[in-house]
Amino acid sequence: MIKFSIKIKWTLFIVLLLIVTITFTGFFMLKGVLANQMAYYEELLRENSKIANLYIRETYISSDSDNFEEFYVREAENLVLNLKRIIHLPIAMYDMEGQILFSGGNISVDRQPPNIMIDALKDQCVYEEYGNEIVYLAPIYDFDKQIGVIKITYSAERESIFYKDIKLLFYKISIVSICIASLIGIVYFSKIAENISRLKYSVEAIEQGDYDSIVKLDSQDELGDLREGVFFMAKTIKQNIEDITTEKEKLELAVKKLQKLEKQQKEFIGNITHEFKTPLTVLKAQIDLISLYRDDEDMACRSKKIAEKELKRLDAMVENILSLSRVEKYDFEFKREKINTKKLLNDICLRMEGKASKFGIKIIENLQDAYIFIDAESFMQIFINLIDNAIKYNVRNGQIYIRSYIKEDKNHIQIEDTGIGIPREHREKIFEPFYTVDKNRSKNFSGTGIGLSLVKNLVENQSGIISLVDTKKSTCFEIVFPLYNEERKCRIK
Repeated sequence: MIKFSIKIKWTLFIVLLLIVTITFTGFFMLKGVLANQMAYYEELLRENSKIANLYIRETYISSDSDNFEEFYVREAENLVLNLKRIIHLPIAMYDMEGQILFSGGNISVDRQPPNIMIDALKDQCVYEEYGNEIVYLAPIYDFDKQIGVIKITYSAERESIFYKDIKLLFYKISIVSICIASLIGIVYFSKIAENISRLKYSVEAIEQGDYDSIVKLDSQDELGDLREGVFFMAKTIKQNIEDITTEKEKLELAVKKLQKLEKQQKEFIGNITHEFKTPLTVLKAQIDLISLYRDDEDMACRSKKIAEKELKRLDAMVENILSLSRVEKYDFEFKREKINTKKLLNDICLRMEGKASKFGIKIIENLQDAYIFIDAESFMQIFINLIDNAIKYNVRNGQIYIRSYIKEDKNHIQIEDTGIGIPREHREKIFEPFYTVDKNRSKNFSGTGIGLSLVKNLVENQSGIISLVDTKKSTCFEIVFPLYNEERKCRIK
């Protein structure tokens, strides 16, 4: 019922639109034909009146007459007959009183309306239609003034037949066009109405909770898009229902995650408190010793050295915590630029050679030229931290291998030492703040457990990846940065 109704409405709309269009087109077209015919009549009759005037003047000049008006009245018959042979139209001549002088055709004098003749006698060209005849009146002149009126009758029967034929042909074409448009409209809109009915069926299926019975449409227009929208809506509703059924599990998981985060926060605060408390306790003890043994210079000197060492450790801890906080919150302060990693790594190794040589450790470089887009200060901080750790946790007279190479449009950089390595059970936690594998050893080297966490944050903020490479004994960190290109530079900026 709905399909049939839509089909009829759309078809009637198209037919009515076509009728209105044809009506307006036909009206102005036929009006244009009439205007064109009238312009042709006027031009033809105007030219013929000029020919008549010229002929009358030439005839007068070649005659022996001295008076143009007398010549015009006397020779009216000959003039009319000769002009009729020239212009091939019925002609009549009148004097200035409106009286006919001679008629060269079947022209009824009493058919002439007085107003037309009056206008013609006032030096005007006028015409009027009588059925298929056009009566044209034009003034006749001597060399100075008007001396009479010439009447030319034109039969427009042929043009009238042509106009009627055009009008009839237009009606026939209009009727055929409307019939064809109606048939095409019925066929075309039947398909559209059928697609709408299918969409209605799909919507009803969704209302009943059946989200998989969405019919397909062979349509590449807005109806096809609407079907895709209905299909997407059905999938979304189905997915939402499935999500609602599992909401309880997700909420429980979210609660567990929150509890875990709360626990991590407490551990983080506890670690900060513990790590701060240790150097502060040592400082307090050394200050007490200095107060108790003021006269013992050796004791005061030892206490002072220990206090200085703990102050440096506390200062490093505070600085690392501040750096970690800045990395997490103030990424916009990075000044990225194009750098050569080989050149920068050479510079870092030169800086760290002094500290490495104290423990007999040799830094071995195997570097390839590679350009990346990064904050140079962050790059320096990353690898100074990693090389410093490689020195701290290495064996005496050990080696540190620094390798840099390009693979799959990425710069791979490895820092490997010959130390005791990191046990497998600790590898997942080494990037957590305040986490150290060997507490006692880290204290000996003023470790805070923040360095690797800071390094990880710096690497990730520079679009890099850091990971611990599996080795049998040694410790090897691998950092991967994307190579420099203009497209990435514009995207980051």
